[in-house]
Amino acid sequence: MHHHPLRAAFWLTAVFALVEVVGGLWANSLALLADAAHMLSDVVALGLAMLARRIASRPAHEKMTYGYGRAKVLAAQLNALMLCFLSGWIVWEAAGRFGHPPEVGGMTVLWVAAAGLIVNVIIMGWLHGSHDINTRAAYWHVLGDALGSVAALVAGIVIVTTGWMPIDPLLSVVVAVILLWGGWKLIRETTLELMEAVPSDVDTAVILRCLQDVEGVQDVHHLHLWLLPAGGLALSAHIQLHDMLRWPALLPVLQQVLRRQGIEHATLQPEVRCHDVVRRDSAESGMNTHD
Repeated sequence: MHHHPLRAAFWLTAVFALVEVVGGLWANSLALLADAAHMLSDVVALGLAMLARRIASRPAHEKMTYGYGRAKVLAAQLNALMLCFLSGWIVWEAAGRFGHPPEVGGMTVLWVAAAGLIVNVIIMGWLHGSHDINTRAAYWHVLGDALGSVAALVAGIVIVTTGWMPIDPLLSVVVAVILLWGGWKLIRETTLELMEAVPSDVDTAVILRCLQDVEGVQDVHHLHLWLLPAGGLALSAHIQLHDMLRWPALLPVLQQVLRRQGIEHATLQPEVRCHDVVRRDSAESGMNTHD
């Protein structure tokens, strides 16, 4: 694809969302209307993801030295909150239908849901595999929509074959629970990133041990590790040495150790303990007196 997949996904979703709204109203199906509502939220989610991507591409300057990469995390968090609100709306609507299930046009539900599932699978193929949290948030919306299409499809089959109407709100609740789970996962992940938490696939203890094992390093403390807005890991640490004169030779060794751990951006501050300096100065003073 010549254009970014988010853009193509946005337009395809927008067109089919209108089809599902018309089909849901015609068939009087909550499962189909819930799927249509989710598809409309997909349009908003994909539009927000595209906007965040554009903002994140703006260059850094003296007032925004990290750049605008966090815009994608904020957009992902907003999309996650939308997933949670959407699941709540579906459960609310379904609760009202359990007591008095309305007549649902099963065949209309079947055809529209089948077409919706095809559209969602195509979009999921475009967005799948991205490591960008912004695109993954949009992917979760589309995945939830695909599950909604499956639910609507199953509801249509049951209604056509058995006439059992409660299947429509029942499957809608199942989709709502899945959406809530996905929304919570995204909220947790984006919150941790905004709070500069260490990424889940990084073991701080291993990195600390690698630095401490370098010959000439006495101790390592004040170690901080975080994910940069533009991607990649950053680290800062205080490196305690036996001899400050060894620092020029130790620095490239420590940087190489960190590169092997996937850390390209590192700020390392060398230091020696005060009593080590006093003891060394005293020894040198004693040698000079002896001489």
